[in-house]
Parts: sequence; C-alpha cells; structure tokens
Amino acid sequence: MKIVRIFGYCLFFLLAVACQSNPSSSTKQTEAKGEEGHADEEKEEGALEIFQSQFKALGAELGKIEQKNLSGGIQAVGFIRVHNQHKAAVTSLFGGRVQNILVAPGDIVKKGQVLINLVNPQIIAMQEEYLTLINALALTQLDLDRQQELVEGNAGALKNFQTVQTQFKQQQVKISSLKRQLNLAGINAERLTPQSIKEGTSVTAPVSGTISHIQTELGANADAGATLANIVNNEQVDLDLYIYEKDLNRVKIGQEIEFSLSNDAAKKGKAIVDRVGSSFEGENKAIAVHARIIGKREGFFDGMGVTGLLGTGANLVKAIPNASIVDKDGSSYIFTLADTAKVDHEGTPEMRYRFERKKIKKGISSIGFTEIIPIDPLSGNEQLATSGAVFLQGKLDGGNAHSH
Repeated sequence: MKIVRIFGYCLFFLLAVACQSNPSSSTKQTEAKGEEGHADEEKEEGALEIFQSQFKALGAELGKIEQKNLSGGIQAVGFIRVHNQHKAAVTSLFGGRVQNILVAPGDIVKKGQVLINLVNPQIIAMQEEYLTLINALALTQLDLDRQQELVEGNAGALKNFQTVQTQFKQQQVKISSLKRQLNLAGINAERLTPQSIKEGTSVTAPVSGTISHIQTELGANADAGATLANIVNNEQVDLDLYIYEKDLNRVKIGQEIEFSLSNDAAKKGKAIVDRVGSSFEGENKAIAVHARIIGKREGFFDGMGVTGLLGTGANLVKAIPNASIVDKDGSSYIFTLADTAKVDHEGTPEMRYRFERKKIKKGISSIGFTEIIPIDPLSGNEQLATSGAVFLQGKLDGGNAHSH
C-alpha cells in the first residue's frame, strides 16, 4: 500500500512538471511566430508600389549605382563661360531714333537678321546725294567724251578736257564712298531708286546666338557706336574652374572633369581640360583651368556657378546622386527597383514599379554624389530611384496602399 502511494506521488510530480514545461514551450513558439510575423511586417513596410505616372509626377528618375573618383580628385569651383569670341555687342555705325525693336531677351537670332530699325535724316541725305551724283556722272561722262573728240580733232583745248576728266574721277570716288556708306547702313545702293529711298537704317545681328540684353527702348536716341543689345552664343558654353597653387601640378591637358551646378546638383555634365592658365586670378592664388564641355550643353548658361571634380587617380567608389538618399530616424536609405509589371490602372494598362527600401551608410560626398556603403545586401547592378527618394519615403510613411 505504501508502494502504491509513493508511485502516485511520483506520477503527480511528473504530471506537474510536464504541465509547467508545455506552456513555456507554447509561449516560445508563439513568440517565435510573433517575431517572424513582425519581420514579415517590417519587410512589407519597406516595400512600396507606385505607378509609372505617379513616379514621374514626383519628379523621380531611375538610374544605377556608379563608380566615382570622389576621394582622389581635385575639387574646385568655377563658372560656365561663353568667351568673348562667342559674344557680340549690337551697335550701329549711324545714330538715330529707335523706331522698331524686333526682338526680345531670350530670342534666338541668326547672323544678319534685322534686330532694330533706326530713323535718321542723315541716311535720307546720303541716298539723295548718291542718286544725284549718279545722274551727274552720266552728264560728266558725255562732256568728257565730247571734250576728248575735240582734242583729238584739234578743235578743243587740252585744259578743258583735263578739267572735265578730273571732275569725272572725283565724282566716281564720291559715288564709291557713298555706296560703301549706304551698304554699311544696310541699304543696297545698286538697287536704290528715287522711289525706294529709306528714312533710316536697320541694325542687324553680327553673330548667331541668343539675345541676352536689350539696352534701348522705342523712341530713344541711339548714338553711333552705342550698344543697343547683346548676343550670346550659348552653344559655345565651356567651363572655367579655379585651381589653387598646391594642386596645379596635378592638372593635365585631357583630364576629365565631372561637374554640377552649384544651385542644382542634379544638373550635371562632363568636360575635358584643354587649357591651363599661366597667371593667378585676383588675390586668391588660383589659376583658371579652361575645359571643353562634352555632350549636351542644354541648360548651361553663361555665368552659372559650378562645382567640379578633376579625376587624378583610380580610387573609385560606389556613388549615387545625393537625391537618391533619404535620412530617417538616424539611418540612411535608398529605394531599389525590385520588379515591374504592366497592370490595369483605372482601365488603362500602365507600368507598376515595386521598390524596396535598403539601408546604407554614407561616405564621401562631392559634386552632388555620395559614396554609399551597403548595410542591406546590394548587387550593384540594380536600378534605383536616383532622385525623389524623399517623396518616395513620404509616400511610404503615408501608408503602403497598393493601387491595383
């Protein structure tokens, strides 16, 4: 009987231990499932689906991770320049009152195009004198022929012939001079008739380019030689960077430069060094380095400030535009394109993008680019949002509603 009682106590003890261990095991399984579900939720929260039209409306763009020499290059500041051989001051050799202004700042003009009309009574007088001399020359020619015949027949005095001959030559010189002056005034003397006399002159473009300034107004008196307008040929923009003395020995002809606008880091370009200055600019101990912009020049205008990087070595790093990175809660992220699909959107087939947010660490920054050190795995070949990351994060924060 004692043995049975002891066995009963043992059995009760084992059952109690089992009951205590099972809830613990169950709790661990529940916690594990909860952690797994939380991880799935975090993964889902880091994903974002957006239609192509929405993506473009945010001002975002797609691109790839690039290899940049951000640490081994020379950083410099400078300006977009159109040098003087590609600029022009519009002037007139004759003064007058401004009658018409046919262009405005920003207009693209061709060489020889009429820009401004001036009224000047002096121009009328010149045309009158030219036509009068043409008629007088014809009469002098007849008189000269007659005097020559008289001299040849010993019926006239040689002195009379010589006087008329001198008069004829003087008229020829005067006509030739007036003809040149009228041509400079934009009047074709060969076609001039009493009915076609003009009351002024036309001021034409000396070069092709863009009107940058108009420096007169209707009714104003324009002096001869005064600048009436300015033309800049923005197709000939180049780059001037200022390099300090300590870095000058690292600058070579043919060196590649990457640059971005100081006020718009997203606007980038490339240039090749083709001339290095030989004197210091001002008091800052910097020398101007001229570089030829390669590729498209659209959007670059004379006087724009730039930040440039001259590559001097092979210290390449993974880099992306600054606008690709968004900072949140003390961490930095980028949005990589996970997949695309063409789906129905409000009755119209449209491309849908699915982005995943990846954590990165920022390194060196220069010319609008930042070195990235991946924390979440990156292959290096994926596409990513190279601009508009802040807007994508805002859309993600506002709720990951999938638009199907």
